[in-house]
Amino acid sequence: MSNQSYPDSISIIGAGNMAWHLAHAFFKAKVKIDFIINRSINKAKELAEEIGANYSNDYKILTGQNQYIILAISDSSIEAILEKINTANNIIIHTSGSVGIDIFKGKALNYGVLYPFQTLTRNINVNLLKTPVFIEASNEVTYNAIYHLVSKLSDFVYKMDSDQRRKLHLGGVMANNFVNHLITLTFDFFDRNGIDKNLALPLINETIRKIENIGPAEAQTGPARRNNLEVINKHINMLNSDIQLKNLYKAISDSIIAYYSK
Repeated sequence: MSNQSYPDSISIIGAGNMAWHLAHAFFKAKVKIDFIINRSINKAKELAEEIGANYSNDYKILTGQNQYIILAISDSSIEAILEKINTANNIIIHTSGSVGIDIFKGKALNYGVLYPFQTLTRNINVNLLKTPVFIEASNEVTYNAIYHLVSKLSDFVYKMDSDQRRKLHLGGVMANNFVNHLITLTFDFFDRNGIDKNLALPLINETIRKIENIGPAEAQTGPARRNNLEVINKHINMLNSDIQLKNLYKAISDSIIAYYSK
């Protein structure tokens, strides 16, 4: 493969959240998608028909042709799938934030990583053109090929090694998954107490807006930020019937107080 000749098609292994978004984004970008491969033939068929691709549950159908093969699968499945596909003339790419590029060593010649830093849920549209995507590759020629592909997917493509990507993924879990879980617990608390959870949406939206404008440290408000122990203790007592939420409230309040006491 020369740095002037890139594969002109992709196949995607997987049919979950990541696969759904990548398939639709590449289809919209007019990238040729040969196959959707998935162990569940029905899920492969469903996604493939949405974008006009072929589908199969037979990994060996991916022959030694020159194309990108994207592994949009769980971290724990990558090694097993690599044993089932022909990697000889293809560029093999995984999409994990927490799995290093070394997982391909000895199993493929040309390989890399494509990691969109975004929360992805099937059937919920996300503008991947505005999403940062981090890439890594086994060599410069393969890097250029992956960049060539990913630049059709996103306007924000960055080079990042496996160690930094793992840290980025960890930060994403805290910023997205942890925050979402706290909001889930808050909504459950409102439901139990007969409060319309939609009342919290303007507050959540304003929190995000302030973070964008002035940063989270400056945007922090509330009793813990003011070190108002009287209000904090009242809140903790109100949560005596919900030990999980009580412990979270106390732990996060303690963390806020400590942060602003530096």
